[in-house]
Amino acid sequence: MDLVCIGLNHKSCPVEVREKIAFSESALSRALSEMRQIEGLREWFVLSTCNRVELYGRGFSGVEENLIQFLADFHGLEGCQYRTYLYCHRGREVAHHLFRVASGLDSLVIGENEIYGQIRNAFRLANELGSLDSILYQLVERALRIGKKVRSETKIGEGAVSVSSIAVELAEKIFGKLTGERVLILGTGKMSELTMKHLVKAGAGEIIVASRTYERALELSQKYGAKPIGFDSWLRALRTSDIVISSTSAPHSIVKFDDVKSMMAERRHKPLFFIDIAVPRDVESRVAEIDDVYLYNIDDLKTVSEANLRMRKKEIAKCEGMILEELESFDQWYEFLEAGPVIQKLTTYFDEIVAAEVQKAVSKFKGKEEDLQRLIQKIKAALLHTPVEKLKESAKVGAIERYLETLHSLFKLEQRKPNEYEKEQKRENVPSLRRSESD
Repeated sequence: MDLVCIGLNHKSCPVEVREKIAFSESALSRALSEMRQIEGLREWFVLSTCNRVELYGRGFSGVEENLIQFLADFHGLEGCQYRTYLYCHRGREVAHHLFRVASGLDSLVIGENEIYGQIRNAFRLANELGSLDSILYQLVERALRIGKKVRSETKIGEGAVSVSSIAVELAEKIFGKLTGERVLILGTGKMSELTMKHLVKAGAGEIIVASRTYERALELSQKYGAKPIGFDSWLRALRTSDIVISSTSAPHSIVKFDDVKSMMAERRHKPLFFIDIAVPRDVESRVAEIDDVYLYNIDDLKTVSEANLRMRKKEIAKCEGMILEELESFDQWYEFLEAGPVIQKLTTYFDEIVAAEVQKAVSKFKGKEEDLQRLIQKIKAALLHTPVEKLKESAKVGAIERYLETLHSLFKLEQRKPNEYEKEQKRENVPSLRRSESD
């Protein structure tokens, strides 16, 4: 397979590096458009979350180096700053990796659900911008299908299975019950909303939510019984908060060392806990140096996540088995793609023979042209049935090349001049096999 994936994630790379490579929503469309200029790349999409940045593509040999260079150029980085953290998958490894990612098996929180929606959103954006063709389109559709299947047919999603739920669980570990604590939420995106949902479930005493868009803060507050404030007021709210959970989409830190240090003098040694689940990070790392201030970032959630993982480990083997079945199915589909141009040549070969013979006897069918065409189609379908079925069977065992060579030799297909359809297929290299987008 000519598939490739380069990326880095929470396993291979610390958050201070990931945040430099992450794509904001506004930058993602631009990145997908600029990737058209990458030499040797034929189709592509980008998956960028708080825990991973991955570039998927299909292209000629050596295209992975071009992808790596693009990543550095786009973010204005020297290659040596992040290259040691990169992993690279090729061929069927790409499919296997994406299937595991979509199933939540490669996440910081095993079995989490957010990654499924993130892949779907990346898929839709790439499709809208025209960066997907038949192979990657089919690959992502299958990834979404297996991701949905493992969650519905296994217990991999039991327990705390999201970054937001783990953040709330960490707060509970620190304070015990949250009924008497004052929680400040910075940001009103999807992650913040999920965090509020888990806080309400945990019985948090008072929740304050700050947003650059006050209407959004008001909307969430009404939904979860919180208090909305404008973003210009969050620093004042910090003075009386016990826990701050931050998940904005700001491109740089918003909680500054100097602001927190001066504010802590007024708290008279009352502890303040920051749980920063944003990438790029919202809270300056130096904040952790201030007395009575405790800072946890998204990588610190691993300890809580690993404790929950023990409850779901027995489900992982079941999920892996289901993923391998889907991988074998994708392998067979990919193998059979090679037969497309040969089947078309064979069909054209039969058409030419039938047309030549019918021409000799066309006068005998005068007035019955429709009957003649139906008879021709039946004969052609019967002739093609056995070789096509044999090709499908050989694709299942990875032996399709031998049968394709045999067909070429028996019917001298390589000597035929391609018609316009075949010329187009050769340019594209794959038939158009897109289906409707997965739910």
